Amino acid sequence: MLQKKNWLLRGLLAAALAQLALGGAAKADEYDDLRAKWLARGGPVDMNDADVQVQVAASQAIAQNLWDTMHREDGRTLLWDNASNWAASATITTNFGRLNTLASAYVNGNDNLRGNPDVLAAILSATQWLVDNHYHVNMNYYDNWWDWQIGSPQAFNSMMVTLYANIPADQLASWLAIIDFYVPDPTNRANADGTPSTTTETGANLLDKAWVVVMRGLLGKDSAKMTAGRNAVSPALPYVTAGDGFYVDGSFIQHTHHPYIGGYGAVLLSDISRLYYLLNGSSWTISNDPNVNKPYDWVMQAFRPFIYDGAVMDSQRGRQLSRQFTTDHSAGRGIVATLVNLAGSLPADQANQVKSLIKGWMQRDDTFGPSYFAAVSGSSLSATDITQLKAVLNDPSIVEAAEPDQTHIFASVDRVVQRKPGYAFDLSLLSKRTGAFESGNGENLKGWWSGVGRTALHNADHSQYGRNYWATVDMTRLAGTTTDHTGSGTPVAWKFYANTKTGTGGAELLGQYAAVGMDYAMTNVTGSPLTGKKAWFYFGDKMVAVGAGIANTNGNDVETIVENRRLGDDGINTLTVAGTEKDAFMPWSETMPGVTWAHLAGNVPGSDIGYIFPDAPTVTGLRERRSGAWSDVYTLGDTTQVAENYLSLALDHGVNPAAAAYTYIVVPNKTAAETAAMAANTGITVLERSTSATAVKDTSQGVTGAVFWNDATKVLSAGGQPLITSDKKSAVMLKQNGTDLQVSIADPTQLNTGNLNIEVNRNVTAVLSTDPGVTVVQTSPTLKLQVAVNGAAGKSFASHFTINGTSSLTPAGDAYVRDGTYASSSFGTASTITVKSDALSYSRKGLLKFDLSSVEGTITGATLKLMPVSVGMAGITHNLYQTVDANWSEATVTWNNRPANSALVTSWTPVLNTQMQVDLTAQAQAAMGSNKLMSFEIEAAQNYGSAGSVDYASRENATTASRPVLVVTVQ
Repeated sequence: MLQKKNWLLRGLLAAALAQLALGGAAKADEYDDLRAKWLARGGPVDMNDADVQVQVAASQAIAQNLWDTMHREDGRTLLWDNASNWAASATITTNFGRLNTLASAYVNGNDNLRGNPDVLAAILSATQWLVDNHYHVNMNYYDNWWDWQIGSPQAFNSMMVTLYANIPADQLASWLAIIDFYVPDPTNRANADGTPSTTTETGANLLDKAWVVVMRGLLGKDSAKMTAGRNAVSPALPYVTAGDGFYVDGSFIQHTHHPYIGGYGAVLLSDISRLYYLLNGSSWTISNDPNVNKPYDWVMQAFRPFIYDGAVMDSQRGRQLSRQFTTDHSAGRGIVATLVNLAGSLPADQANQVKSLIKGWMQRDDTFGPSYFAAVSGSSLSATDITQLKAVLNDPSIVEAAEPDQTHIFASVDRVVQRKPGYAFDLSLLSKRTGAFESGNGENLKGWWSGVGRTALHNADHSQYGRNYWATVDMTRLAGTTTDHTGSGTPVAWKFYANTKTGTGGAELLGQYAAVGMDYAMTNVTGSPLTGKKAWFYFGDKMVAVGAGIANTNGNDVETIVENRRLGDDGINTLTVAGTEKDAFMPWSETMPGVTWAHLAGNVPGSDIGYIFPDAPTVTGLRERRSGAWSDVYTLGDTTQVAENYLSLALDHGVNPAAAAYTYIVVPNKTAAETAAMAANTGITVLERSTSATAVKDTSQGVTGAVFWNDATKVLSAGGQPLITSDKKSAVMLKQNGTDLQVSIADPTQLNTGNLNIEVNRNVTAVLSTDPGVTVVQTSPTLKLQVAVNGAAGKSFASHFTINGTSSLTPAGDAYVRDGTYASSSFGTASTITVKSDALSYSRKGLLKFDLSSVEGTITGATLKLMPVSVGMAGITHNLYQTVDANWSEATVTWNNRPANSALVTSWTPVLNTQMQVDLTAQAQAAMGSNKLMSFEIEAAQNYGSAGSVDYASRENATTASRPVLVVTVQ
């Protein structure tokens, strides 16, 4: 007790020198220089700025309230009434944080607090009370280790740095000993008793503790501690291939399994910015590390893709999304403030690029009211931040950066982002590597489905995922998910809720296109038996979602949620379905059969969304007002009931589906008229939708994406022609423009220790480029590639070729039909196509049709080749007609139901075993502009009698060389 009184007296004496301290003490050594550098960070504040004045006034009011409500009486058992639950370790961190706030107010606060000796004495006394009772050497920690080793020591250090000149040396030494007890080594987590544990710190936790140790070294003028803190930075800089940290593909992971750019990634970046600022140029500089410039790469490759108009996408925020006052935009603004600080430690060219990003985000983010710098609940910028950010905003030499135009698969965290002008798609996938969600510390209590195929569409409606979205949205019906609505009870804290399937991942092409698959089971997540294969294809201004093999056995209804959008305050956003405006009153629900398209008006201009349904399924619509409390998703959240309006569209697969499937297309920022026009001609063809493969082609761009679900040889066809063959689980993308072919291949499982063998039905004439790891096994008559994917971590392997512009198409169907007593019979499987004009029951006509869906580029030539394998007599003339439609099948076409003829194309005289060649260029070009199908009928010009029969080899003919083909040339 005597010692405490002596410290208090010395503190009171030191207060008399406070003004000297406020004006700046003499710098005796490098430690003092660095401490002064830290206190002066950011430069002088512009006190004439209105936003700065508001922030300063708010900070002063907070500090004054802390002073007014602080217990300063003898024998106290707490410091503040509303921060006294000592069973929770967060209370200790809160108390240190409040003392730090008062310390700042003592130096820079209002007239009542600044330089007030009573304030200084109270801070020193309260700090000593706190460490004596709740945070001292040899006290075993409890509850959350983070508070003891990061949260509390950081706030404690900050307070000591601020009041350094006023803290007696012996008191300072005793306080630093406490830091040493709880954080003896920044690279290792201490046990509750202070002994080293077996846990090595990584990622943000490592740098948080590096900062603790550096500041402790600065306060104690301890070079060894400074060195230990500095040395802990280097392990966090290189890219990692497992566990926590940054990956070369732009992914960031914390807690081993969770994407966290918007949470722990932001913390790590903040640590880096202050460590660089403080240490570079000192005796403990980091600038000599070979990876010192990596943070710039992180900003451009990891942060920028996940920040849209200033908001951090929720798929990167983990548990944070359940915090009421930490929205996507407030988290983004915190990163912006960090980046402006980081820019001061970057080379000039890198700093300017980062500032360009900052300026663009500030100018586009309108969620903070009339001023980007306004304080909102739970989020405010410091006066220094405001001054620095306004300097960027007002600097005409800094040109704001536009949002990127990019599609990228972040394979190490199973996230996909498509960025296009005016919007961004964010896709969250479940795998064996990445959990469905993280819950802990009572946070994110309903996140079961947030990482199981959830799609988030960001556009001009900047508050879509803000306000009370996560407290009110139906968390079992999130957009993009195929759900049986399971997920109840309290999640197990820190549990890894993983997939049991291995087929999650995809291939990207040219930074613009992607084919992504997720083979998933909910067994380890909600305990449900629901399984399915879901795929997404990103083709320019449209996203195609395809599902197959959806099965469930628990008696729950299964839905695929196309959309679940938060509406405006009146909830009357117009929903148009196939040209009909639906009722806008609430609640409203409707089961709508045969829907081909729908359109939802957004909350603001630039946020309309179109939906296209190629299968014309039954769509369920629901307009509802939903209520909830933030305490529903976070135990410490506000219990007040809040409400928001929602509109959802869903595809109902029924109870216990066995093999359900779906296809839908999302087209952002389209009007209802534009959506209707796209629905009439989507350019999208689903080549296959099965449990073997899912593949989609965008004919308008010549892009095809495929996901192969099994480790077995699978041939994928287009237009009846083999297109891609894969021998294992894989994702493949093709883009063909005439004779130019781009190929991208990836191993979605990331488990293949050997090769992927891919065959593409194209004849290559030149190999222009291949990524390392790609071996061209064969170029003709088909392209065969072998891709070494061992250790590739889901990377897409690209290749570029010139192909032969000529390809041979087999018929999509061929047959002959016969009149009279055979008029209802089908002859589609015969080995020949027989043509004859004769008496009733003896006449025959031939039919052929071709599907040009596999053709890419502009057709410059098309030649039909037919082989007569039997000719009854010389002098026969055959006529070729194009039919009015191609809607026939060789298995069912008969004389009675055959398509009608239209125009005569040409005539010829068949000669035995002499291939007939017919120019069909005009017909093929016309077909490419419509449905890509063309159908023809062959008939005899007249009755030549019983000997007038001619047989052409059909596609079922045993002699391959004799079968009919259409030779197509493109450019």
